[in-house]
Amino acid sequence: SVASAAAVQNKIDILENILMDCKDAISALKDEIKNDPKSKTPSESKQMSSINYLLSYLMYLRLVRTIERNNLLVQQAEEARKNNQPIDGKKVRPQDLTRLYEIILQNYTELQQLPGFETDGGYQKEIDIELKAYRAFRCYYIAQVLTGLRRFREALAMLERCSTYTSESLASKLQDKQLINKLKILEQDIESCKFEVHADSVLEDDDDEDTKYSSGKSYKDKKPLVDRLDDYREESHVLTKNPNIFKMPPPMEAVPCKPLFFDLACNFVE
Repeated sequence: SVASAAAVQNKIDILENILMDCKDAISALKDEIKNDPKSKTPSESKQMSSINYLLSYLMYLRLVRTIERNNLLVQQAEEARKNNQPIDGKKVRPQDLTRLYEIILQNYTELQQLPGFETDGGYQKEIDIELKAYRAFRCYYIAQVLTGLRRFREALAMLERCSTYTSESLASKLQDKQLINKLKILEQDIESCKFEVHADSVLEDDDDEDTKYSSGKSYKDKKPLVDRLDDYREESHVLTKNPNIFKMPPPMEAVPCKPLFFDLACNFVE
């Protein structure tokens, strides 16, 4: 069973086998419904038949096991990222974890849309609570992606939304204790991540000012030095054989001189 497996990969393999069995069972049941003559005749009552309820139950099991499998993949990816270890020869990125949480959210959306469960208020409320919790994790990793792209304002906004989802999820009646513990850890990580993003944004502003007048980097401007005397930069190319100090030859300029009329009139002056 999944609980008796020690390693995460072993649990994932067991769940993969269960999902394959669920897929085969759902396919066989759909074929039986298709070949059943009773299912082809329209029923006067709007109630679902027992075989349709069985199909919904099998689909429910498949989605629940898929979510469980994806959570194990998230756990595996988080551990590899924490220890800086690759998975299948690739480094784990925040984008990978964001994608996994997107799949989990899609699975929960499919759980809400299962036939026969649309009017079950308690079931729908429970799914909504868990959806909000997983949205918090997705927002957290989206914020990390935005931080890597140097988009700090969007990252802070995403962290604020993540904090809102986390506090609302913890205030609600969550049944999954493991999910509650992860949310409590996430709540602490959000605060530290906010400080890191804010510090990175401040450092980037300082770096922009420093690089503007940096003496360590070679700076080359297309304008000649005579046109930018008020802007000081250390330029190594000024000391070379072809410094960009003054444009040679200089541009043509109009020179004021006597009009031609006065030159001709001067010849007739006695």
